[in-house]
Amino acid sequence: NKVIHMEEVGKFALKLERYRYNLIASISWVIFGSIFAVAVMALSALMLMGYNWSVVALLIPAGVVSLLVFHKVRRIVSPIDSKRWKREWIFFVLPFLVSYALIPQFLSLSDLQMSAYFSTVWYPSLGVAFLLVGLIIERKDEMLVTKTMLPAGVTTLTTSVPLALLCLNVRSYYDIIAVGLIATALMLSIYTACALYGFFKGYKALFH
Repeated sequence: NKVIHMEEVGKFALKLERYRYNLIASISWVIFGSIFAVAVMALSALMLMGYNWSVVALLIPAGVVSLLVFHKVRRIVSPIDSKRWKREWIFFVLPFLVSYALIPQFLSLSDLQMSAYFSTVWYPSLGVAFLLVGLIIERKDEMLVTKTMLPAGVTTLTTSVPLALLCLNVRSYYDIIAVGLIATALMLSIYTACALYGFFKGYKALFH
């Protein structure tokens, strides 16, 4: 009986550890969404003041801070698993480099449309990053009960289509700010959905 009892305690301890892992993973969506939301809101305010150069100055620090926080969270959650996620930063950096440094050279857009592009292309770039991480890294993470990166990437890229159409029809810098805020709202909606799904699904799978 004592052996059986210890075995049950061990199984419960493993469930708690896995739940802790999934709980922090779900909360991470809220953390990263907040960081980017702050950056985009500050960007919108600066654009209203006429500082249209601020997009790169704000989004790059937001991305760097997000990656640093991400690695910090992974080390706290699981030192072993964090090794698998060390190369994750590559998949977040590359889409942004392509979107901001390479693609604009092949675009034929007006000044307003180009400003709208630079103000919102971070959104589909995140979608590509989520898709890559979900397919290459997250699916191998056996500790995760719910795999949210892939659906987040698919949803982000799908909703990027109407966002791109809005960018093509901007007529003033107010329109650009509005489109940027729409992108932020979409991002926060997806992040919140992933956080809630990961939280409730993880709890149900582990304790029911």
